[in-house]
Amino acid sequence: MKLPTRRDALGLAAAGLTAAIGSDATGGRLYRRLGVAFGATVSVSVIAEDERDAEPAFTAALAEIRDADRLSSLTREDSEVFKLNRDGRLDRPSASLLRMLRTAALMHEASAGAFDVTIQPLWLAMDAAAKRGRWLDGGELTAAQAKVDQTALRFDESQVSFARPHMAVTLNSLARGLAADRVAAALGRLGVRQALFDTDVLGARGSRPDGRPWLAGVRHPRKRQESVARTPVTGFLATSGDYQYFWSPDYARNHIVDPRLGVSPGDFAGVTVQAESGLLADALSTAAFLIGRAAAPALLAHFRAEGLFVAKDGAVTRTSGFALG
Repeated sequence: MKLPTRRDALGLAAAGLTAAIGSDATGGRLYRRLGVAFGATVSVSVIAEDERDAEPAFTAALAEIRDADRLSSLTREDSEVFKLNRDGRLDRPSASLLRMLRTAALMHEASAGAFDVTIQPLWLAMDAAAKRGRWLDGGELTAAQAKVDQTALRFDESQVSFARPHMAVTLNSLARGLAADRVAAALGRLGVRQALFDTDVLGARGSRPDGRPWLAGVRHPRKRQESVARTPVTGFLATSGDYQYFWSPDYARNHIVDPRLGVSPGDFAGVTVQAESGLLADALSTAAFLIGRAAAPALLAHFRAEGLFVAKDGAVTRTSGFALG
């Protein structure tokens, strides 16, 4: 049950760059800095005259990523999510937490309840059972589902709370997208025009050093070293896949669970979304995966996003506006 990140799903065409590779027409060079957040490696690449000029961008971007990781962590005691899950309430939530919860509310409604950030008790029960080599029986599943209900999550600027006991949230389908948005805003404030950043959601500003667009390869869900498509990183790009964490060798039981049914959806092996914000791309890739092939295109169209879908049998389809590179 290894948990790959979206870096395994979205293979950067810029991957493998080391510091100061390439140049553009103005003489700028590409510098890259790595960091650790969300339990994995994150990266920021910027074009600058020299590494000293790139340093403020690296410092600001990585600080934004780490803060998004901190506030959404399920295990850090200084995390807002940890405190909410522990106490059942959180006073004076941050603007970032509220933004994620508002997006979650939109996704919950748009997906008819399939996207639900209060799924954490059900997910933990399913994961614990799988680690013991079994699945939840009917009674266990019903008991865990009873703790899931996003409509019982109350929030405003003064407080976040649960209307019922034994509830908990996970923002794993939102926090990396939030981090990407915060990086983009930080780089914009610093006047950085050309950059690529990977928070487990990909984002870009401007172009590569040679003037061409930043490109990503969308991983084949069953063949790790192969791509099913290449796409320009315009705006933000996120992928959800059944192979990212799974409980059965055939991927039929995986970490993406519809809380209404207590099972993993059967249509897709992977969904990649291009959206105008990292938060939307992150949330929509999960929501689209959950609601399946019949409803996913309309969901993306509602939020002015585009998608590429890989079915369980390997068939690849996409919305008309999903760009290929």
